[in-house]
Amino acid sequence: MPESVWGGTSARPWWRRGPASAPRLWRIGREKGDPGAPLGAWAVAGTLALARFDRVQAYGLTAGEPLWTWRPPGDEVIAHVSRDSPDGVGVVLHIPRHDGGDSRAEHVRLTGLDLGTGKVAWSRRQRADELGSVGGHAREVALGGGRIATVRTPAPALAADTEPTIRVLDARTGTLQWERPLPGDWGDVSVLAARPVVVSAVGREEGAAHRLHVMGEDAEQTIEPATSQEGFGPHTAVVGDTLAVELVPPHYDDQEDEGSELRAFSGTTGDVLWRWHSTSGRTVFPLAHRGCLVVLNGYGDRATVLDPADGRVVAERALPGYSHRALLAASEDCLAVICTAARPNHRVRVFRWK
Repeated sequence: MPESVWGGTSARPWWRRGPASAPRLWRIGREKGDPGAPLGAWAVAGTLALARFDRVQAYGLTAGEPLWTWRPPGDEVIAHVSRDSPDGVGVVLHIPRHDGGDSRAEHVRLTGLDLGTGKVAWSRRQRADELGSVGGHAREVALGGGRIATVRTPAPALAADTEPTIRVLDARTGTLQWERPLPGDWGDVSVLAARPVVVSAVGREEGAAHRLHVMGEDAEQTIEPATSQEGFGPHTAVVGDTLAVELVPPHYDDQEDEGSELRAFSGTTGDVLWRWHSTSGRTVFPLAHRGCLVVLNGYGDRATVLDPADGRVVAERALPGYSHRALLAASEDCLAVICTAARPNHRVRVFRWK
């Protein structure tokens, strides 16, 4: 994808500071009641769909008009959603409302939604014990690329002698594609992404280093931060061989004004390729789009496009408004910023990149 699609770093007159503003197409302001923060979002041709615990709601991407709403059946709630939407289908994992994902229910359900129409493309039951903990706050499962990636950790009595197992299933059929142990003595393991499978792990000892594992059926690459005090953020983005992830300092919430560091690694060798630092805020959320990495800068009021090969700034735009720890979704030249704070001033802001 040529860099010209991003329009360069600035289109403002020389006497005006900062990047040009992207035109805002529409927004959703402060919401009534407590509908809950979005679990995820998808942008496809003409549609922006937001997933919350009780529904998926779609809007016109360029004008914001309501299009359709889907709710999980009975007393079920949405626990996880896919990060992407291959062929325009978003995958939703829903569980009994009072189960909490602690395996009291024998089965959970996965549903593929046609994001253009809101119709169910497919739906199936899934044995809960094959996935482990799947509650809304569980970090042991990730959906994406038409797959489910999960980690099954041993029972506490066996933890010292048994390694966690990474399993990858076909989301639509439930067929086991592969599984392999995660070598090492780990105190906490979470799955960040399903395609490729990216696992975050930290040892049991106090102050133990965090590690990322990029895993395939027959290969594994370990990535370590520069110091044992750093951790990895919950979101990764991959463009070619470049894997980008936010680095989390020890006192994360106390250092918002210092900005965030995005670090890029080679998925093949684990080597550090480049680093990029935001000016302020803890809203980075790397997104792969149009062959580049799009990240949020400041408090969701600026978007920066980075070359995945070297971290060079390809383009920047100001995004009028603010969002705390936002999600990004993009389709063609439309960029949606979705705030995940409890009561934001603006839940959704959608811009056209010009």
